[in-house]
Amino acid sequence: MEKTYVIYERKEYILIHQYDSGYCEIKEEGKLNEEIKLVHYSELTMKVTSK
Repeated sequence: MEKTYVIYERKEYILIHQYDSGYCEIKEEGKLNEEIKLVHYSELTMKVTSK
């Protein structure tokens, strides 16, 4: 499964799940699941990655 990276408050996070409401679960790579943040999609910037 390919990871989707986003920028939130000038930090890079992994997008875990996006709900129909527009809210998303994100976390920093390597952090514990207890450190998941719930933020609205409009607050995120998608990170462009190239292969």
